[in-house]
Amino acid sequence: MKKLLVVFVALGFAASFIALLSVRSRTRNPSQAEDFAHLQHRDVPAALWASPEFSFKANTGEVVSKQSLTGRPYIANFIFTTCRTVCPLMTAKMVRVQRELKDAPMRFVSFSVDPATDTAEVLAKYAEQWNPGEKRWVLLETTPPGLAAVVSGFHVTVQKTDAGVDPIMHSSVMLLVDERGVVRGIYDSEDPADFRALIAASRVLLGSTAPSPAKEARSGEVLFHEFSCSNCHAHPELAPPLGGLVGRKRTLENGLVATADLTYIKESLVAPDAKRVQGYPLRMPTYYELATPAELDALAAYVAALPEEAPEADAVVAVDPVCHMKVRVSDTALHLSADGGTTYFCSAWCKQRFAENPDAYRK
Repeated sequence: MKKLLVVFVALGFAASFIALLSVRSRTRNPSQAEDFAHLQHRDVPAALWASPEFSFKANTGEVVSKQSLTGRPYIANFIFTTCRTVCPLMTAKMVRVQRELKDAPMRFVSFSVDPATDTAEVLAKYAEQWNPGEKRWVLLETTPPGLAAVVSGFHVTVQKTDAGVDPIMHSSVMLLVDERGVVRGIYDSEDPADFRALIAASRVLLGSTAPSPAKEARSGEVLFHEFSCSNCHAHPELAPPLGGLVGRKRTLENGLVATADLTYIKESLVAPDAKRVQGYPLRMPTYYELATPAELDALAAYVAALPEEAPEADAVVAVDPVCHMKVRVSDTALHLSADGGTTYFCSAWCKQRFAENPDAYRK
C-alpha cells in the first residue's frame, strides 16, 4: 500500500512538473525578433518591449533619436547600401510600405549595419535612388558601439562573416514601433501575409480600423514601378536586365538553358526560384499574393515589351532621374523642358512623378 502511495505521489509530482514546464514554455518570450515574425499576428498588436536608446545622423543631415521619434509610430529595418542579397528586396518592401501608407502620419527608419561605409551622404544617395521625395523616411548612419546597442535592444541579428557574397549577415525583419517607442510587432519582410499584417497593424496604431480602400486594377507600368523592378534590374551586378528579354536564352542555376517568353516571365513573377538565372546573388521575391492574376498578366506583358536597353553606339542616351533607367534621346521620347534644359523619362509614370516634385529628383 505504501509503495502504491509513493507511486501515486511520484506520478502526481511528475504531472505537476510537466504541467509547469508546459505553462512556462507557452508563456516564455522568444529570445530574438525573428522568432516573433513567425507567430500569429493579433489584430491589435501587443506590447513586446521598449525600443533602445539611440541618436544617429540621418541621410537628411538631421540627428534622429528615440526621443525625436516619440509621438508617431514608425517602421524600422536594418540594411547596408553595398548589400547584394537581401537588402535590395528589403528596401523595395520598405518603399512599398511607404506607398501603401501614403500620407499616413508615421515615420520609416532604416538603420545601417555598416558604419564603416554608410555615411549620411552615402545613405542620402541610396534613398534618392529608391524613393526620392519621401520625407518620412530616414536612413541612419550608425557607429560601432551605437549599432551594437541598437541591435541588442531590438533583439535582432547583425554579424560580420567571411562567407557568402555579402560581408555582413543581418535580420531581414521589419519592426513596428508605436508612438511611445514600444515595439508592437515583428514582420518577415519576405512573407506576403506578414506584409499585409504590417499594413493592417500600422493602421490600428494610427487609430484607423477601417479596411484598406479598394484599389482599381493597376497597369503593368504602374506595377513595374510600385515593385521597384528597375532598382534591381537596372544594375547588372544585382539582377539580369529586362530590356529586350523575349527571345533571349537564359542559363539557369541548374545548368539548363531556357528561352525567355511571356510564360517564362509570368512564372518568374509567381515562382522566381523555379528558374533562377545563373550568376546573380539576389533572390527575387514572389508577387503571387501582391497583385491579382490580371495585374500580374499586365506586368508580364509590360516587361515583355520593354525595348533593348543597350543602345546603338551613335545613340544619345539620357538617364531617367526617377528610376535611373537609360533612355534613348529622340523626338518621340517622353520628356519635360524647363529652365533651359530637357529631362527624359522611360515612362509616363516617371514623368508624372517628376512633374509633381521636380526638386526631389534634381541632384
